[in-house]
Amino acid sequence: MKSITSKLSIIILSLFVSTFPFAEDKPAEEWLFVHTGEEAQVTNNTTIVMPVTRDIFAFTDRPYRKHAYMTGEQFASLWADSGSDSFKTDPPNAVLTWVEAEDVKEAEVVITGASFDGNSITYNRKYSAIVPVGTLNSVSLFVDSSRSCTWKFRNGKRTKKCKRR
Repeated sequence: MKSITSKLSIIILSLFVSTFPFAEDKPAEEWLFVHTGEEAQVTNNTTIVMPVTRDIFAFTDRPYRKHAYMTGEQFASLWADSGSDSFKTDPPNAVLTWVEAEDVKEAEVVITGASFDGNSITYNRKYSAIVPVGTLNSVSLFVDSSRSCTWKFRNGKRTKKCKRR
């Protein structure tokens, strides 16, 4: 009887352990980016020029909760990489917000390119949402990561490692 009880206990314990929810692997870090400015110039249906008066803010979602700052040059360089997991190959989604009179306006866009001239970033976008040509005030551009990438920021330098979703 002792042998049967022992075997039964082992079977029950092994069933319990095999169904116990173990900690899942953490998903890859996904960085999101925010470029803010007092104003931006929309020069045509596909081009937005935003001055870089302070660094671009980058952050991750749970469970990592990391943040970093990027220069305009570092941020625009994300579109210069030509690998299969780059912003150039797979442009990120973004939301552009601005204040018009008393209202906050927004437009969903896809940023297809970016270049930095030392003072401003010129963004190229797919024409999808209507953004008025001219000067926009109190502007924020929220950029989503297009791939599961791990970004490392050390001493002002950026490195990245991406995995397919």
